[in-house]
Amino acid sequence: MLQTLPIPSPHAARVGALALGLLTPLAAAGGEGATGDDDKSPVRAAVLDEFHPDKGDGAKPLYGGRAIIHIPSLPESTNYAVENSAYTRNFLYECHEMLLLQDWWSTEYVPSTARKFVVEDLVILAADAPKVTGEIEATVVRRDGGDGPRVVRALYGDASVGESGVTVTPRSRKSALEKAVTIPESSVERVERGSVFTFELRDDVVWHTSRIHDPKAHPKMAGQTLDARDVHFSWSIYQNAGVDCDEKRFQFVKFPTCEIVDDLTVRFFSDKQDAFALGGLGTSLTLLPSHIYDLTDPDNPDHDENASAAKQAEHINDNPHNKLWVGLGPYQIVDWNQQWVDAKRFVDEKGQPAYFDLSNAGYFDGIRWRYIQDDQGSMNALLNGELDYFGRVKSEDYFEGQTLTETFTDTFFKGHFYTGFYGYTGWNLYDPALKDIAVRKAICHAFDFDSYLTNQYNGLAYRVTGPVPYISPAYNHDVEPLEYDPDLALEILEDAGWYDRDDDGIADKDGVKLEIEFLYPGGNDASKIFGRALQEAVADLGIKINLETMEWATFLERIKTREFQGCNLAWIPELESDPEQLWGSKWGEYERKSSNNSGLQDAEVDELIARIQTEVDRDKRFAIWKDFHAKIYALQPYLFMYNVPRKYAANLKIRGIKHTPIDPGYVLRDWYYVDPSVPGTRPALKK
Repeated sequence: MLQTLPIPSPHAARVGALALGLLTPLAAAGGEGATGDDDKSPVRAAVLDEFHPDKGDGAKPLYGGRAIIHIPSLPESTNYAVENSAYTRNFLYECHEMLLLQDWWSTEYVPSTARKFVVEDLVILAADAPKVTGEIEATVVRRDGGDGPRVVRALYGDASVGESGVTVTPRSRKSALEKAVTIPESSVERVERGSVFTFELRDDVVWHTSRIHDPKAHPKMAGQTLDARDVHFSWSIYQNAGVDCDEKRFQFVKFPTCEIVDDLTVRFFSDKQDAFALGGLGTSLTLLPSHIYDLTDPDNPDHDENASAAKQAEHINDNPHNKLWVGLGPYQIVDWNQQWVDAKRFVDEKGQPAYFDLSNAGYFDGIRWRYIQDDQGSMNALLNGELDYFGRVKSEDYFEGQTLTETFTDTFFKGHFYTGFYGYTGWNLYDPALKDIAVRKAICHAFDFDSYLTNQYNGLAYRVTGPVPYISPAYNHDVEPLEYDPDLALEILEDAGWYDRDDDGIADKDGVKLEIEFLYPGGNDASKIFGRALQEAVADLGIKINLETMEWATFLERIKTREFQGCNLAWIPELESDPEQLWGSKWGEYERKSSNNSGLQDAEVDELIARIQTEVDRDKRFAIWKDFHAKIYALQPYLFMYNVPRKYAANLKIRGIKHTPIDPGYVLRDWYYVDPSVPGTRPALKK
């Protein structure tokens, strides 16, 4: 999934060459020793404690202690189904688990709460095919031009084509097909590869204890284990139009059927083969405890067997557990206020770790995500000992300011890394002026990106030309950015009929003036600096840019409801992720609160998205990605900006920092203390 972030502070470190869906792993894009697919990639080999002055000293990790991690914006919720913040996702990396995990280094999908998963083909039978033992009814997308889905007869298993026909071999638990069958090709309408997904759950995954309902009054609020009903319910919420999950809905409506096979097994059917289906189900489906969120669950304290869809949606959207999360991870959120989110190790009634995998249960006993919106205030908090990790260090501090003082070097060290982050200014294509591509292109031609990146990022940021991570092999490096040419920008505008008709200094057309509100989140110096530079760059074109800042929650709501003209933000895309959520026409409809907040609707883009989704061959899919990249850049729905390294400062007592291109760029569970003077540290987890 894509995740939303404010633009990080400007300036990159002076060095050499950073929101999980791949059917085929991108091992070369960030694994051990990877340097990217070409010499343009900034990805470096992962090195343990690369920037720590004592790296490689072999100090033994200790368990315990607490780490305080800075966050510059406080999300509304921990429920990732209804919240699209990158920081929510960061919380859940430590406090929750999905069915699968994308390995931080190999990028392969590995089991998490699912102990096993099986991917099979869906063989759709011709309407006049003879009945086959083991066939099922499946809901699939129509290919005959009709409206809505249709129900077909089908088999599922591994499908292979031979001289005698199509052989279907069952592989998953309790399959409807008991043994392999071969049917003539004339009986087959089509084969959808990799469209049936069966997950077998572990039997030892325990939900956190509710901190809202008293377990003494409601015994089912403690000690519940994850089961198939939880997974089925978690899928079902996306079928409820009242649930505030439009930014995620696209991923799960493509699975029209989910069946509970038994208490620990669920099976999903996709309506067509999809290169991103496994990643969507495995790592983006937010598992919800049925006994907390499902009103029809008898164990829910608010049980209502006859609850309407609207009442169920309200119960999900406004549930108090959306902050005091009941999850499945090694840490449990125990406090949420306007200053921080606190998590502590999840333990059983005997005080022992209750997480199902002690080998991956983390070293710290506590994690605090400390919210400070202002970058300078955050740096001051670091130096005052209120933070252990700050990931938005400004250039003036990084190179020659506060990081060179003894106050800093006695306690902290600094470093940098790249992720798939890219900054952008999004244009609202429903706006009377910005719907004109001439306006969007003119703005791009008017801005001197090369000079800006040299001045603000010491020349080490990478200008991006499309919606694909710069570090991904799917990125099209052959797309040349629009050149800096203010004269051409003015010519484009005048040719399109935009010029100053009433001598007020602002170009206009058909009664619409080129006066654009540039919206950005409060406390973000990078957005402010860029906005001011953009103001100056387009002023001679007769375009007036008005800077408007507001707090994060209000800012996001304005974007979701398309009450903006231009918005300055960043995406943290996965190395390869389904582009439908951001660019599909369906999700650009005005009334939808989706990630396609620009409202782009383009038939050619939709066709390319469909080809990307259904192409399971990695190299062929990447070729389509490059065409998609070029098309999006040609349409200019965003002013695509840059990929910059994140510059951070961390406490010298913390070790285990190793950088991965997957957001957030590090694995917090791998961090630890080596100094036994840190309160609460000890040599073993269980003591």
